[in-house]
Amino acid sequence: MAKYKVLGIADNEETRIDLRRRLGKEEEIALVGFAGMNTDVLTKINGYAPQVVLLVNETSNSGVMEIAQRIYQGFPGIAIVLLTQTNSTEVLNKAMQSGVRRVVSIDEIDELKNLIVQAAIFEQARAVETGREPRVVSIYGASGGSGKTTIAVNLAVMMAKSGRRVALLDLCLCYGDVDLLLNINARDTIIELVQEKSTFNIDDIKSFTMQHSSGLTVLCSPTSPKYAEYVTQNHIETIISVMRPYFDFIFIDLPCDLSDCTLTALESSDDILLVAKRDIPNLRAAKAMLGIMTTLQQQEKIDLVINDDGPSVLSDADFERVLEIPIGHRIPEDPRTAKKCQERGEPFVISEPRSSLTMAMKRIAKYCIRKDERRTSN
Repeated sequence: MAKYKVLGIADNEETRIDLRRRLGKEEEIALVGFAGMNTDVLTKINGYAPQVVLLVNETSNSGVMEIAQRIYQGFPGIAIVLLTQTNSTEVLNKAMQSGVRRVVSIDEIDELKNLIVQAAIFEQARAVETGREPRVVSIYGASGGSGKTTIAVNLAVMMAKSGRRVALLDLCLCYGDVDLLLNINARDTIIELVQEKSTFNIDDIKSFTMQHSSGLTVLCSPTSPKYAEYVTQNHIETIISVMRPYFDFIFIDLPCDLSDCTLTALESSDDILLVAKRDIPNLRAAKAMLGIMTTLQQQEKIDLVINDDGPSVLSDADFERVLEIPIGHRIPEDPRTAKKCQERGEPFVISEPRSSLTMAMKRIAKYCIRKDERRTSN
């Protein structure tokens, strides 16, 4: 019979002895060791690779929920069981927000083994929902009007329609247009999320997202620019970290500025699509962005996307020579289709499936999938 590996986290030696006595001879559980209630527990988790972490909160230690949240965010697939003196509503709410799978009171300790096994089974199901490692793709426009939001929306919708679990984050915090291009009424946005929740789990985030008819999950930008300052880089880092285990792809529509929030999203991404039109302002902006990404050692993530909009004095060779990277993808000129779909709030990959723009999106989507498959196979 397969055993579930359990790592206990408890400071009290008597508690550890009692847990060894209760769980040591169970056929379905292997108690692999103990750790103290401190940040070193993350190192112990890496070493023991448990399937269940049993947190013992005997003294109402406020730090136990912080440790639980760090485990939940950092180790998808590990079930967290909290053994506590009381399972009051306050404790249950805090535990739920921190990613605890099951709260067990001292009165239920005789059922501890069964509850640990149940938690492990449920968490394993959660871990395999996505089927493969998640991939975060940021779409960054070298200059205003580059078309990066249109690309982000249509690429995300195309991926969602293929049956993958896909999310789209609109991090254009001042003037985001994702909701308009998808024709959705954003009742809740990222600002409501960060103002109402001091910590997030996946259920918290999903409660503030919108669902598009394609199956795409969308977290919209604030309804007014005045709220943008309330979203911090820590919020961005946490949102991406929490969402990662639950989606095959997370696409991020970024503004042209390189604020702390934008840089955090770029650093948290696996791939960056740098979108530019073939003109001098876009070339200059792309060169500046690449310089910053090189300083941050993020340049290897970048693929250059040229969004054609007519003749230009600059050639492809000019772009590649100045930027010192090849053109990876090209979006053909089709202003009629793009404008019509923008005005109707209909992604062209749905309403114009045979258009040249849709064919371009298919090529980029296949490229993203191939990169994901190569990474998974390695």
